[in-house]
Amino acid sequence: MSTEAMKPIFYRLPADLLEDGMSTDDGQDILEVVRSPEDGTIFYLVFTPRSDDPAQHESNQTDAEWRITKSGAIVDLARFSDTGTDGSHLPEAVVLDWGDFPPTADDSLDAAA
Repeated sequence: MSTEAMKPIFYRLPADLLEDGMSTDDGQDILEVVRSPEDGTIFYLVFTPRSDDPAQHESNQTDAEWRITKSGAIVDLARFSDTGTDGSHLPEAVVLDWGDFPPTADDSLDAAA
C-alpha cells in the first residue's frame, strides 16, 4: 500500500450521519450508534482499537464508553488505514485540509509568519 493511501483523512460530519465502523478524530472506533426517538439525542459507543494486541483489543471493546451529542451537532472524525466505514466522501462531510500533517522537523512555526 502506498504512503498516500496510509495518510489519515480528518473530516467533520453532522452527528445524524454517524455510522457503526467510523473512527473519531482521536482514534476511537464507533461500535454502535443509537438515536433517541424522543429528542434526537445521539449516543455512540466507542473504544480504542489495538490491532497489535488482540487481548487488549478485546478488553478495550468490553470497556467501551458512550459519547452523547445532539442531532445536528458536528462531530470530528477521521479515516485511518483500519477504519471500517469512511464517511469522508459523503456530500455533508467537510474534509479538513491541513496540508502535510504531521509537520516534519524541518517545518517551522515562524515560516508562516
